[in-house]
Amino acid sequence: MTKTKIVGLDEVSNVLEPLRATGQKVVLCHGVFDLLHLGHLRYFEAAKGRGDVLVVTLTADEYVNKGPGRPVFSAPQRAEMLAALDLVDFVSINNDKIAVNAIKNLRPDFYAKGKDYASDHLDVTGNIAKEKQAVVDAGGSFVVIDEETFSSSSLINEYLTPHEPSTSQWLFEFKRGFSEFQIVQPLEQIKTLKVLVLGEAIIDEYLMCEALGKSSKDPVLAFREVRLERQLGGSLAIAGHCAGLGAQVTLCTEIGEEPGVQDLIAGQLVPEIDLKFFKTAERPTITKRRYVDESSMQRVFETYQMSADVEHGDVNLARHVQDLLRQPFDLILICDYGHGFFSGNLIAKLVETGHVLAVNTQANAGNRGFNTIGKYPRADFVCLNGGELALELRRKHATGDDLVPEIQERLATKSLIITEGADGVLICPSGGSSVRVPAFAPFVRDRVGAGDALFAVTSLTQALKAAPEITGFWGNLAGAAAVAQLGNREPVNHADLLRHAISILK
Repeated sequence: MTKTKIVGLDEVSNVLEPLRATGQKVVLCHGVFDLLHLGHLRYFEAAKGRGDVLVVTLTADEYVNKGPGRPVFSAPQRAEMLAALDLVDFVSINNDKIAVNAIKNLRPDFYAKGKDYASDHLDVTGNIAKEKQAVVDAGGSFVVIDEETFSSSSLINEYLTPHEPSTSQWLFEFKRGFSEFQIVQPLEQIKTLKVLVLGEAIIDEYLMCEALGKSSKDPVLAFREVRLERQLGGSLAIAGHCAGLGAQVTLCTEIGEEPGVQDLIAGQLVPEIDLKFFKTAERPTITKRRYVDESSMQRVFETYQMSADVEHGDVNLARHVQDLLRQPFDLILICDYGHGFFSGNLIAKLVETGHVLAVNTQANAGNRGFNTIGKYPRADFVCLNGGELALELRRKHATGDDLVPEIQERLATKSLIITEGADGVLICPSGGSSVRVPAFAPFVRDRVGAGDALFAVTSLTQALKAAPEITGFWGNLAGAAAVAQLGNREPVNHADLLRHAISILK
């Protein structure tokens, strides 16, 4: 009986027609329902009291935006739990971000939501307004169920948390030390910032392969190519994160003249970004191809397509950047991957300007560790991982705490952020005490792009003078979202980051 209640949206729609013909009223409830609890039972009971037939649609796993590790229970598991309730007549999985298509398909007489959705301003995504309109268009009514509620997220955080006890304790102290307004205000203020993003454009390619085994003649592993996925990386990804958070973004970068690259960038880049790029025949667009075993999602090896020039020093590029610097940017993000974009001449022009500079110099296989922060005489905000900091100071075994004073004095930086992987980040404000913020990622799918997401978010919040704990909180939420996906598939965006924060802080 339970499983017969779980049906597709089209099937439910067909079943409802004869019931409507007899005058029965249809009530629709929609949500994630990740952990079924007493609040849900009261909600369903009150909702069904508005009509005769109760249909519950639930959000498919891939559209649950409550942070990494959610949902705890899969869509089929959640559907089976809902179908076991006598109150519920039909259950269906909604393969969409919002319930608009489900409403159009089912045409409920009543669409019932909890009192958390009584006011549109409480909905951080803006989707409830769309769902309300869909109900009206379908001839139904939107109703608010004013019953005592419980939170699945708060119950999960307390009893099924994926975090270490130390992380849970940090979150508890964080909630106690800062008000909701203080935490959210910097995220909301990002939309007031006008930022310039400078750096190498990188195309990240993921070639999914099937492992065939060892070659019969040579000691080499053989793979069958399955599919190729191309994503925007480097400064393109960082500009996407900034724009997704609401900042007004100008991006200045460089690409080669390969066919299709410009169309790829135009098709994936956030359209609100003011893109300024130079095409050059001398240097190809930097492309990093990762060969991935599709069954395990493990990278086997990778190749780089890029110029062999360590520093190309394009005069036209430097001149154009100098023209851009005449504009009143609140912040310049310098995304230096060490592949030749930032010549000594260009760095000098940036340092001489009065703009606020946020700098990330990345050590990677392409630059063989020669790209360190010391090439910048000035930087207001610096974001590095522990290894990059140790490379600059030539102190292999020193900890981040040991290295901070020396690098801060050398760069006269206002704030230094050291990323430490699974150990979180260390926020080191000039003249203040360092603050360690734990990582929030319950699992890691791919580390590529995590540092870029964190750099983008922390640079913006630091420019707004957010407290170190708040900067680290938003930065680590962005990093957690990044490592939960393959590469840079989706940029960080304001609504999802806010929903993650609400979920983790309940």
